Amino acid sequence: MRPRMWALLALAALLVIVVAMPGGDPDPADSAAVARGGPDIVSTPEPTPEEAEPTSTPDPAKAARAEASRLTKRGRHADAAAVLAAAGLKQAAARAERRASRALLRSARAALAKGRYARAKRLAVRSRRLHRSGGARAVIADAEAALAAERERRRRERDARTCSSAERRLVRSGAATPPGCEDYAAELAVPEQPDCHPSYEGACLKPDSPDYDCAGGSGNGPDYTGPVRVVGPDEYDLDRDGDGQACET
Repeated sequence: MRPRMWALLALAALLVIVVAMPGGDPDPADSAAVARGGPDIVSTPEPTPEEAEPTSTPDPAKAARAEASRLTKRGRHADAAAVLAAAGLKQAAARAERRASRALLRSARAALAKGRYARAKRLAVRSRRLHRSGGARAVIADAEAALAAERERRRRERDARTCSSAERRLVRSGAATPPGCEDYAAELAVPEQPDCHPSYEGACLKPDSPDYDCAGGSGNGPDYTGPVRVVGPDEYDLDRDGDGQACET
């Protein structure tokens, strides 16, 4: 019993000292903590979702411009214009469409110069859909003309392989020109150039003749010619006086 009594007396003395100290009455919670032998640990409550700081809402227009800029750097101008239009940025979308149209037109012209006519036409059509321009229309026309010429050339090559011997005989007879024999008929229509000696003009002297003499003269041929101009080496010795005229009458 005595140890408990002494403990109660010590606690009473401690309370008297605390009450006597300046600062007012002791906090009952502190007294209870002292009685338990130590201070209470007070936990801080977590903030509720309502008390948390609100998150900022991203600006749709700013996000659209950022995405359009990223697409433009990758060369996807048409996609950039579509992103801006979807965000309601009409003026920015119109500018992006013009840039896309110019970029496509440059690519179309490059393809046309390289002979890639189908690609050139396809790019020019896309450019014209975004922004109508005379340049795109000209590329389309040139590409279509080149494609038509290419198709015609291939058709002629295909038809030329189908022009049979019998059909060629028909062309040579002049009776008709069957389909596929147009090129052969055109070749026949070109007159053959005679094979003449290059040193003489005004008459066609055979280059393989052993000798020419002036017609009506004393020479013995075997071939004869009338008046000619000597424009090269006089192999047949026709221009006796060297004035460039031979077999003059």
